[in-house]
Amino acid sequence: MKARLVEEVHRRLAKAVGPGDSCLDATAGNGLDSLFLARLVGPSGTLHAIDLQEEAIRNTRLLLHETHMDERLLIHQGCHSQIELFLPTEEKGNLRAIVFNLGYLPKGNKEVTTRKESTLSALRKGYEWLAAGGIMSVLCYRGHEGGKDEEAAVAELIRSSSWISQTLPGSDSGESPVLHWIEKP
Repeated sequence: MKARLVEEVHRRLAKAVGPGDSCLDATAGNGLDSLFLARLVGPSGTLHAIDLQEEAIRNTRLLLHETHMDERLLIHQGCHSQIELFLPTEEKGNLRAIVFNLGYLPKGNKEVTTRKESTLSALRKGYEWLAAGGIMSVLCYRGHEGGKDEEAAVAELIRSSSWISQTLPGSDSGESPVLHWIEKP
């Protein structure tokens, strides 16, 4: 189920992002989404990646270096709710895609997780930074402490903001991931 949703995110990103675009991986993790986005934006594009954990920054930087994609990567250590501290102001309103994977760093410290409050702030700000026609992918992992509450808060924010969105559950299980796909008109 998790792999199916990740594949769906990548399938949709491939349709939405192209050479020369600017994108943000708001939760860099192990760098897999960053690598996918770097390939899509090509040498003329820009990819920003943010993560709070030094381990995630190292993992992402190493993966993109090993695949010769690091020349288009601008990586920042900090909270995903502080986009404005890391991205140049000329990117505001120009990001083609923003990707969030909420939860904890795979193979990392499971005690360090995304939090509902900072995530909601990050999503609100992220939406402002999207270009017209831009997309925001929010993959919520619910199997950790606070994960279900975080996903419910994300769903409520989307509903109350009247954002154009689709929700795809990983399965009927209350623990399975949920994908929220948001499009800015």
